[in-house]
Amino acid sequence: MSNPVDLISKTAYLKFEQCQKAFFFYKRHPYLRDKVSVDKQLTFNRGHQVGELAQALFPGGIDVSKKTKNSAEATELTKILVENKTPVIYEATFVYNAALIMVDILCLENERYTAYEVKSSFKISEIYLKDACLQYYVLKNSLQNFEDLFLVTLNQDYVLEGELNPKQLFKKRSVKQESEKNLPYFETQLFNAQLVLEENKIPNIAIGKQCFKPYQCDYFGNCWKDTVADNSIFHLPGLDKEKLFEWYNSGIRTIDQINEQHDAKEIIYKIKQAYFENKPMVNKSKIASFLSGIKQPMAAMDMEMWGPAIPKINGTKPFEQLPYLVCFFDGTTHSNIFIDYTKDERRAFAEHLIKRSESYSTILVYDGTMEKMVINNLIRLFEELKPQLEELKNKFVDLFEIFLEFSYYNPAFKTNFSLKTISSILLRDITYTKITSGLEAMAYYDNFRNEEKAVEREIIRQDLIDYCQTDTLATYKLTEFLQSIIPNPSLKEKEV
Repeated sequence: MSNPVDLISKTAYLKFEQCQKAFFFYKRHPYLRDKVSVDKQLTFNRGHQVGELAQALFPGGIDVSKKTKNSAEATELTKILVENKTPVIYEATFVYNAALIMVDILCLENERYTAYEVKSSFKISEIYLKDACLQYYVLKNSLQNFEDLFLVTLNQDYVLEGELNPKQLFKKRSVKQESEKNLPYFETQLFNAQLVLEENKIPNIAIGKQCFKPYQCDYFGNCWKDTVADNSIFHLPGLDKEKLFEWYNSGIRTIDQINEQHDAKEIIYKIKQAYFENKPMVNKSKIASFLSGIKQPMAAMDMEMWGPAIPKINGTKPFEQLPYLVCFFDGTTHSNIFIDYTKDERRAFAEHLIKRSESYSTILVYDGTMEKMVINNLIRLFEELKPQLEELKNKFVDLFEIFLEFSYYNPAFKTNFSLKTISSILLRDITYTKITSGLEAMAYYDNFRNEEKAVEREIIRQDLIDYCQTDTLATYKLTEFLQSIIPNPSLKEKEV
């Protein structure tokens, strides 16, 4: 039944598991795929970097992917390498039952082959396990002397001291037990996947929870383009997917169709009214209470963190969040602290942060979860600075609460409460230019550290500062916006 043009890669197979329509699009209509976001591409890049480093666990291998990009040629080359008993092969390529896999690392040990699949994470998710079990299925049927497959993940307890030690950085777990009991499952699923392709028509599958699990589908835009109108129930915040699809499948498609019989939270009916009237929902008493907690002098603050998957600084762990930039805006003046991290400079950052913030009675933040985490980590590292850092944390007033708790809700927000979305709707003259997300900023910071030219380094540094300062400006201006709704004279008083 298998057709050579219908080889099913790991990526294609996992799409089949998520949604047969997505699988069909991937194989027959790849041009319908959504544009890959910058953040998603950066995540892919990080995975490649971790995968390449893991090759140091078994050095000296032959990389099939660097010899050819053609799957047939790669399969043939792998066959030759196996026949020659090559000790280590990277990206070894196999096909069985039309399933195509490329193994990160394949090692011949005591005349038995062991495979290693590398993931740039600490935990083994369900999707990682399914990915590995599929590879095990193909390898077991392709290699007579196949022994086992291990999932290789980062070790969250590893601390860099001196030279990077890959054997300590990574840890591994066998998937043999799970794979062996699931061999018939993959046989059946691959058969079913081939049937979908042979029918050669788009599977009739309605939108559902599968559009989001385990990841948002790459063909989301295509499937949802005629479904989500401006007044769609899917624009309602505060509802889980279970409830939304329960309504959708019962025929409720738009917000105006919701009534008291539909067992919704009280806030949903208020949001419905805001949509119907096309005006914001404002809880003046809660906003007034929030504003009363702000004391002068105040400043907005934003931090940028650097958390490389592979630790670069002695004393740090994989993905450990290192604050490299903090910006303040007091309504008239911007100021910042920027750390190069040629060494562990967290103590210096903590001291600068304390000094820079001590003149303010209120520190305005927007979703300060990450900032609080950073300060807590600094307290853990530098116990003697705990009183000052706790005092700083106690000055936080988080504007995110106003919007998350629907004290102010504009129907234009829909389900997005990010600072960038809120400020773009409520404020003027707030513009993000080159950098548009924290993950993208982290990539810029990597470029900054790797750049050798002083002029180029300064340009990147300024781009990062501009991005961070825009966040502080937006946070401060949002406070003024709330103040304009509930005038509070105490906010206008300036200390002399």
